[in-house]
Amino acid sequence: MAKEDKKQWILKYMAEHKKEFIDITAENFVFAYADEFKPNIIEVYPYGTPKIPEIGKLLAELYKENKVCRYRHYCDNWQDGYPRWFYIYYLKE
Repeated sequence: MAKEDKKQWILKYMAEHKKEFIDITAENFVFAYADEFKPNIIEVYPYGTPKIPEIGKLLAELYKENKVCRYRHYCDNWQDGYPRWFYIYYLKE
């Protein structure tokens, strides 16, 4: 599937799930993305949500395109291999 289709899916997901945090560690979002697109690279850890590298890239592109906003979140419960901080994204109002 084309990158633009994936970005449109993310924007639609964000619009339909406004009360959810959307980030690279958001379990519902990550699993929904994996079910929809079946990405080739999924990094599984013994804890937390699997990591799908393309999600972070797509969210960053949406931010650079001025379609979403973001803020930095520091993770108090982090483990080796898992991010110490990450961005949480939300739709522009």
